[in-house]
Amino acid sequence: MSSHPSRNRPASRPPSYEVLRSPEEIPTYSLVPVAGPRGNVLDSYRGVQRDDTREIVSVVSSRYGLVAHREVARVVCRVGAALEAPDLGSLPHPFPRESIRLYHHGRRLELKLVVGRKYHLEGGEELYPGLRVLNSLDGSWAIRLSGFAVRLACANQLYAPSGNVLEWRELHLSSETDLLADLGSAIRAYLERFPEGFSLYRQAMREEMLAEDVGPSLAREGIPPKHARSIGGRAEAEASHVGMLSRWAAYQVATAYLTREVRVNPDRERQFERMTARALLQAA
Repeated sequence: MSSHPSRNRPASRPPSYEVLRSPEEIPTYSLVPVAGPRGNVLDSYRGVQRDDTREIVSVVSSRYGLVAHREVARVVCRVGAALEAPDLGSLPHPFPRESIRLYHHGRRLELKLVVGRKYHLEGGEELYPGLRVLNSLDGSWAIRLSGFAVRLACANQLYAPSGNVLEWRELHLSSETDLLADLGSAIRAYLERFPEGFSLYRQAMREEMLAEDVGPSLAREGIPPKHARSIGGRAEAEASHVGMLSRWAAYQVATAYLTREVRVNPDRERQFERMTARALLQAA
């Protein structure tokens, strides 16, 4: 009997998100009636239907105000078009100026935008501000805006805890027009406050830690053990025979690994960023 090796292979894992190139590629959504177990229409609820697949991606209250992913992305891109563009030559993959991802079957949207307002830190470090805008269609949370930085030396994404950079949230309570206007204002406010996060970076540049503590510190904060071990091993190699490195250097090792070698959905990615910042940027 002939063998079929392909049948014995595990099914490939479906992608955890969809990558889109522009707001116009983002699918549209509609609020539709939903039926109960007996087929009767539930007046207190609506389904959020993804129009391209006809899939009901969530069920929400009839009072829910739908703020469409496409409209959110259009606003972010319009704001971005009015801001200084970065030198694209200094932003290699995976950090183009704009990136759009849909995840959780299209219930959630993540859009990243890098702004070309270059900032200089000590030691020749140069950063571009970046912002991440999230939207959900399931009522769990509304539009969110948080900040990060792109380190130009290696295009790593850097994150500082919310005490040092702005994280803005708004509820789906107003009209779509008003809410999206608020988002544009929040983006501009974030950019004005972006330098407030630098104090944590500067502190981390001046403080040292044992290289052997990097992996355990990450694991204690919740980074999966295999990733914590890999980062810890690279930190020890970076420290060489000295056995010590700055918290900033340890953070660079960790963000380089997480940026380039770990592919997870945006929610999990944000969790890893927060865990890494807590573990490495500040002394215990």
